[in-house]
Amino acid sequence: MNMRKSALLYLISFFIITLVSYTGCPSVFCQEGEEINAKSLYIYHCTTCHGEDGKGTKRGHELKAPNFADPKWQATKKDEEILNTITSGKNKMPKWSEKLKPEEIQALAKYVRKLAPKKR
Repeated sequence: MNMRKSALLYLISFFIITLVSYTGCPSVFCQEGEEINAKSLYIYHCTTCHGEDGKGTKRGHELKAPNFADPKWQATKKDEEILNTITSGKNKMPKWSEKLKPEEIQALAKYVRKLAPKKR
């Protein structure tokens, strides 16, 4: 690649990084005026431990992460407990209040409820 193309790519990359840093928000999750994509937030922030289906990963099981797909777990947890755990953390789970907006935390809590098995 010649010097001109390299410089142009560098400038474009710098501009994008600066824009994302200035807005403080990954554009995939929270464009201003748009609805929050809770599934994308969950996949990005939570699947490492909780798994895409909410049943947990090997790492999650080692850390004693709950199985969100377990009807018993869902039945014993109040919405406020889920919100508080996401906001403030619990045991090995970090608090997300410093990285996510309150409305994103609300969306995640609602999404966790959707991971419960459908009732027949």
